[in-house]
Amino acid sequence: MSRSVTVPDFGDSGSLYQQVEVAEPGDPGYPTPELPEGDPWAPAVNQAIAEVEAARPDAYLASDPYADLEPEAGP
Repeated sequence: MSRSVTVPDFGDSGSLYQQVEVAEPGDPGYPTPELPEGDPWAPAVNQAIAEVEAARPDAYLASDPYADLEPEAGP
């Protein structure tokens, strides 16, 4: 299930805000790429992307620099 993020609507839709979808694990398009700093939606969308990543059940592994290494074989 994707996460909806409310961002300013800079178009001519007549609305001040619109919804942007951020993909969560298991969704097509996951992981959602971060927006560049110059994008006016970047603060809201990049924060939601970070929250999705932090909420993953295996998020603690993502910050472990040794997570992809095999354990050493015992004697």
